[in-house]
Amino acid sequence: MSKWDVNEIEELKLFYKENNVPSDKLVKNKEALDTFASTFNQRVKPVEDFESEEVADQLFKLRKAGKLPRIRD
Repeated sequence: MSKWDVNEIEELKLFYKENNVPSDKLVKNKEALDTFASTFNQRVKPVEDFESEEVADQLFKLRKAGKLPRIRD
């Protein structure tokens, strides 16, 4: 499991907002989550790519902490 730095977390929040799909819908759709994670990895170029599950976990943590913007369907 990769370690998230502050810049990667901020980029994830920004990319999530730009993506405009609620986190619960994103994590329920494996294909959409895989695409989201792949595009995010290309964008931030981490030392080691984040797996889709790691991205979903980080989104969940941010949502529970109230640090993700609210996106409505």
